[in-house]
Amino acid sequence: MAFATVPRDDLVVIQGTPATRASSEIGERWFCPDCGTPLAMSVAHQPDTIDFTIATLDEPEDVAPGFHIWTRSRIAWFETADRLDRHERFRPDTVGLTEANAAGASDRPTQEHVT
Repeated sequence: MAFATVPRDDLVVIQGTPATRASSEIGERWFCPDCGTPLAMSVAHQPDTIDFTIATLDEPEDVAPGFHIWTRSRIAWFETADRLDRHERFRPDTVGLTEANAAGASDRPTQEHVT
């Protein structure tokens, strides 16, 4: 699943109120309470930003990915065709990441880990 990151105050929900669920010790997912569509996720170590699902944009092709994370959790038969940087878990330069909150992130593949 592809996400884009924006300052939290810049994300504007124009209709309805997303439901939320703690999806790990460090993250919370937002989703549509009516249909279940994943909308966004936030992580404790980056309180000033939020990641939203690119597929929910009116024109998702306008936002291209810059890298891949959590590749060690990918489905074995799937390989991306681009040459973007790949990281088995978090990127080494992830803002706010510490050993403690990195350890709190499960290696179990979940929607929030696949980009």
